[in-house]
Amino acid sequence: MQRMFMRRTGLAVLLMLAATALTFALVSAAPGNVAALIAERAAGPGADGPMIARIAEELGLNDPLPVRYLRWLGAALTGDFGISLRTGKPMSEEFATRIPKTLALLAGGGVLALLLSLVMGLAGAVSNGGVLDRLLHGVALVGASTPNFFVAAMLTIVFSVMLGWVPTFGVAGFTSWLLPWITIALFPGSVLSRVVRVNLQEAMSRPFATTGFAKGLTRRAVLFREALPNILIPYMTTFGAQFTLMMIGAIVVERVFGLNGIGAFFIEAIRFRDFIGMQAVLLLFVVFFVSVNLIVDIAAMLADPRLRRPRRA
Repeated sequence: MQRMFMRRTGLAVLLMLAATALTFALVSAAPGNVAALIAERAAGPGADGPMIARIAEELGLNDPLPVRYLRWLGAALTGDFGISLRTGKPMSEEFATRIPKTLALLAGGGVLALLLSLVMGLAGAVSNGGVLDRLLHGVALVGASTPNFFVAAMLTIVFSVMLGWVPTFGVAGFTSWLLPWITIALFPGSVLSRVVRVNLQEAMSRPFATTGFAKGLTRRAVLFREALPNILIPYMTTFGAQFTLMMIGAIVVERVFGLNGIGAFFIEAIRFRDFIGMQAVLLLFVVFFVSVNLIVDIAAMLADPRLRRPRRA
């Protein structure tokens, strides 16, 4: 078991290295000159060719791409992600102020998506083809089909502008997080509710459910005591995938609600052509995606002994 965990962790590290190398190459190949941007920021219109060439030489931009990648990766491992071309601050300072807001958004949205999916999926399974089941099916389809920016706009118009119940912009207490959490949780919650509903329906046709009915248990008792624990693994894996996708949703949600997290910074870095900031944020995204999937993979192996068995040819 320990060997399997080590192998999965090693594969995750290799995946991180491959992904960071690819993103570094793509950002480096983007149109634009980092040295010219720095020179224009320092000297304005007076930046000339010799000044740009000197900055490029000092930053090592004339070195081969593999050398530049290894130097950048080594610095990143020590906590040095460079200095943002847009703000002029070290990226470590930007991360220190922005990551907590993004984590709060993802944590609240993840908890809300978890509760929403379980309530909708279980309620639909209890109804089992009834009016409530069909209604929740329709709600889940609408929630999974509606873009984040549209949901954010509608929630802001209704609850902030018309009713005045919550703030429309920035962080001003607990209530200012409610609309962002609902916005970012609606899509994964809707998708996960269908995962719960479909897997419960399939589990109710298995022999252990038939045995439960033979013992005189009600449908609700079989659902909660027999079927629900057996959908844990597919639910965990799907939740992990949806949770990582919430980082992409955070890019839109943070901009709409003015949360100034990592997602909002990434959009500004793209607009300003802040290549150093883009590389640092993409590195953070890669680590987040791979780490979440690794945690879910290990948790699934701990929960299901069958996944810990070595595969034989």
